[in-house]
Amino acid sequence: MAEMIANAIAEEGHIVCHATLGTEAPAICAGFAAHRNGRTASLALRLARARVLRTVWVHVDTRKVES
Repeated sequence: MAEMIANAIAEEGHIVCHATLGTEAPAICAGFAAHRNGRTASLALRLARARVLRTVWVHVDTRKVES
């Protein structure tokens, strides 16, 4: 997990929420968005804060996610 976070930060990317993989609306992981370095490094999150991108909060029903 630490390596995945480090790679996303280094590439100005983000981590997709595992619960939204394969759905019509994959989302950025809330844990990554809350990470002190992740939220400042991610281009998508910076654009959302600048209101260039629209933020839509999605609540995932984790009961429907298969292991």
